[in-house]
Amino acid sequence: MNTNGILRKHWVHISLHFGLDAILFYAAFLVAIFLRFGEGDGSGVHWSFWPFLILGSLSFTSTAYIANLYSTHSHNKGMAHRAMVLLVCCAIATTVVLAITYIDCARPLGRGVTLLGAAFSFILAFIHHISLLHGLLSAKERVVYIVTNRFDEAETKLFNSFGGEYLNLVGLVELGDFKATNRALVLGKTEDLHEIVRSEKIDRVLCTDNSLRDRALCKQFCQLRFSGVTVMSLITLCEEIDQFVPIELVSSDWLLNASGEPHLLYIRKIKRSFDVFISLMGLVLSLPILLLAMLLVKLTSHGPIFYRQKRTGRFGKDFFIFKLRTMRVDAEKNGAVWCAGNNDPRLTLPGGFLRKYRIDEIPQLFNVLLGQMSFVGPRPERPEMNTELSREIPYYQERFMVQPGITGWAQVNYPYGACIQDARRKLEYDLYYMKNMSIFLDIFILLDTVRIVLRGGVNTHQEGSSNERLKAFQEWEMAKTEQNVGRVEATEIEYSSSI
Repeated sequence: MNTNGILRKHWVHISLHFGLDAILFYAAFLVAIFLRFGEGDGSGVHWSFWPFLILGSLSFTSTAYIANLYSTHSHNKGMAHRAMVLLVCCAIATTVVLAITYIDCARPLGRGVTLLGAAFSFILAFIHHISLLHGLLSAKERVVYIVTNRFDEAETKLFNSFGGEYLNLVGLVELGDFKATNRALVLGKTEDLHEIVRSEKIDRVLCTDNSLRDRALCKQFCQLRFSGVTVMSLITLCEEIDQFVPIELVSSDWLLNASGEPHLLYIRKIKRSFDVFISLMGLVLSLPILLLAMLLVKLTSHGPIFYRQKRTGRFGKDFFIFKLRTMRVDAEKNGAVWCAGNNDPRLTLPGGFLRKYRIDEIPQLFNVLLGQMSFVGPRPERPEMNTELSREIPYYQERFMVQPGITGWAQVNYPYGACIQDARRKLEYDLYYMKNMSIFLDIFILLDTVRIVLRGGVNTHQEGSSNERLKAFQEWEMAKTEQNVGRVEATEIEYSSSI
């Protein structure tokens, strides 16, 4: 069975390789110090420089993460590309170490140690990433899907929209008297599930809510899990592989379980301390950019520099958000509209640039300090927009259960929304964040935000893939409707017979 690949959860995979690269960078400079100074003086030199080497290690791994080298989706980045990026990461991290030691130490690292450390760190990181890339390319798992009715069979069509790139659907396993339409994919009945898993070398068994209601089948699932085979639902698979939660698969049970995941201590204490610290640091670092942007807004358009707009916060409480003005003063004279596009005629001369690189959102750091927002969380929307979106999108109001943020998991994974469908897709990422929120996820989202700002926005999703997914969901919804109609008719027949 495949024991590498995505059986390691996404964030476990990232944290593992993030930490390993940091250790390798530190070890490379440690070896360089001992080679340069020898055993007699090497230990003393190491102890005087270890804080700076740790900062260098974090600079190296943070830069590599921003370059998207650790993601489980980075299999398309070949070794030539990785080598160039790792070279840049080593140069940046080495520069950080050198700069700090020259500023804070009477005895900076010499050229010999620096060159040796940089060379060793690149070689070790390159070997590590060869192994990482090999693991990603050989990570495709073999999967079977338990089907109990037409509705379950239609759900398998969603499979390629989520895990088709990383998973190989070997076939279907039928429960009871149900006969699947696609007979070519049928491997057998659930009574033979253990034998099918063994003979087909299955890594993962996917099931539905209907499967879990069958007691005999649940017993088999437990036996499989204790045997080392992963058993999970499609919604859990989506969370693990693509880090979002399909709204179509969300149930009340899932919401109840998800709401119990985040730690109360983190939400109430640690997250607030994290927000204040990051916001203060962000204001200090971004002050020159903010002052320059304010001057640019003032010189290129008439009206106020800042824009004040009502948004909905946690538990539906409204507050006013602060932004640099990027549109004309009369931009919404005809009422609220969706986010501005790249060529929106209402944008001021520098407005498109300020929005593209998120400079217009720097003043929201004051909202964070006031406790109205968090640094990381779902983006707050306008009350009038929320009314429409809550009516059109199931579970949309769940976003109000946590503090809204300047940046968020949806913002680093999906471009600016321009319609209800975009808001629906963004909610799927928000639901994932709400379930998995932690200080480590917040830190990774901040690093993702740096990448998005440097890139100038999130790459637009491939339209063909989106259309394929939309078509699969439409077929799935039709099967769901047919199943519900069938249940109602069966109930009516049973009731008539009893009378």
